[in-house]
Amino acid sequence: MNEKLMWFNPDIQFLFHANIVEYDMKAMSVSISERYNLLDKSIIEKLKRMPKEQRTREVGLIQKDNKEFSQRLIQCELETRRKFLETNGLDESNVVSLHSDACIFDSKKRIVNNIEGVEFKHANTWTSYMRFKGIEMFYDGETLEYKGVAKELLNQHTLGIHKYLCDIFNKIENYDDTIIDYITRFQMKYLQDRLPDYYYISFGRVGDYKMSNLELFSFIANVVMKEIGGK
Repeated sequence: MNEKLMWFNPDIQFLFHANIVEYDMKAMSVSISERYNLLDKSIIEKLKRMPKEQRTREVGLIQKDNKEFSQRLIQCELETRRKFLETNGLDESNVVSLHSDACIFDSKKRIVNNIEGVEFKHANTWTSYMRFKGIEMFYDGETLEYKGVAKELLNQHTLGIHKYLCDIFNKIENYDDTIIDYITRFQMKYLQDRLPDYYYISFGRVGDYKMSNLELFSFIANVVMKEIGGK
């Protein structure tokens, strides 16, 4: 799983009533460059003094001009991430996904966050998770966050699909036995065009108006049946 910058666990498409945490490398490009001596010390010190956005742009320019540095940076980043996972006993049984310098996993144990001088900082904690076609959804009991979809696309779903997804997460987390009736009524209204227009906009990706969301609703129904239907 550690050979790729981005990896989704094929065996974990959803998790509820869990302790899902995200750790990412602090100032990855600088930390890795310093740990593995990838850049001159003077350049590293200069990068350290820069604001994050400026530092990101500067490292991007260095990578563009120096392909060897770019390749070594990625290799050393993956190696440090692997050491973090191994040190903390994290594998396919509990790692949800990997995003370049970030690790998302389900664990309640204490985490060793300093790997040979490279610090992994705690970024988020969530209680539930679903993944649909590369779009990850994270819920903390109140707020639903996404990875893998542009914010400008999410804005058009605030009153529609986003609200529906929040209701689904909330009902599952609270063992609400009305959820099956809820999704049945919702999908019936959807198919009968009885919902506001914003519900019919394709979720997360460009797709056919109304029809492209049916696959998402089918996925949600399967999750609900597996998580609550059999209990």
